Amino acid sequence: MVGGAPLRLREKSRLREYSAPRFYEIAFDLNRKGEVDFLVHCFKRFSRRRVRRVVDIACGTGPHLMRLADRGYLMSGLDLSPRNIQFLRERFAAKGYQGELVVGDMTDFRLAQPVDAAICMQDSQGHLLRTEQLVAHLRAVAKCLKRGGLYVFDRYMASSWTNPARRWTWSKRRGRLIVRASFSALNDVDPVSQVFRERMTLEAIENGTRRLYRQTHLSRMVFPQELKTVVELAGGFEFVQWFFGFKPHQILETSRHPIIMVVVLRKK
Repeated sequence: MVGGAPLRLREKSRLREYSAPRFYEIAFDLNRKGEVDFLVHCFKRFSRRRVRRVVDIACGTGPHLMRLADRGYLMSGLDLSPRNIQFLRERFAAKGYQGELVVGDMTDFRLAQPVDAAICMQDSQGHLLRTEQLVAHLRAVAKCLKRGGLYVFDRYMASSWTNPARRWTWSKRRGRLIVRASFSALNDVDPVSQVFRERMTLEAIENGTRRLYRQTHLSRMVFPQELKTVVELAGGFEFVQWFFGFKPHQILETSRHPIIMVVVLRKK
């Protein structure tokens, strides 16, 4: 609620979050093909080098990582959750893929080999609640990228802080397993810090057994011109383009009320 008590910026460990990777992977197996098509388009259109090696930052259970690997890209993944990384190792092994899968913080990480492109999807940058963390993150990404390589990421947006909390519910089935998901954003908004609370519930029903998982965390929104300023402050990148969706013609400036912005940066 806008104008309420300010949110505490104390960041509890996220290691306990996303503790049900199998159910999370099923619930969020949404329109990823279109998003991956767009990522490939960006690699081919905007990179100044051939993109072969890609790192997925805050990769979660790998909805984008696995699809890019299926298309022949050599994928690495970084995530704060050991359970997610173990889940991905098992998915890699099942398909015979090889790649660097790292448990680590997106503000301070290293890769064994530099990459041609980096991605960070599903507004995962929102976990960075302070500007200095976002600056540190951009610098860490720049260090792992080869010159001329790309960094593509998406960020949640709202046209007004006075909008009510937004909530989505949906169900997914895989075999005998049904996962019902509920996700809400813009709860308990603090317009000064630009921090709000996100909530997610997963209800899994399989063979008559019901399991319920609830998660909540803080997220921070940045606005377009603010983001450009932070990119300049971090150094290492040049701004290429931004979009309000995952189609090449959806340039951000042409949208009146964007819900997301998708940003393309290039390593200097």
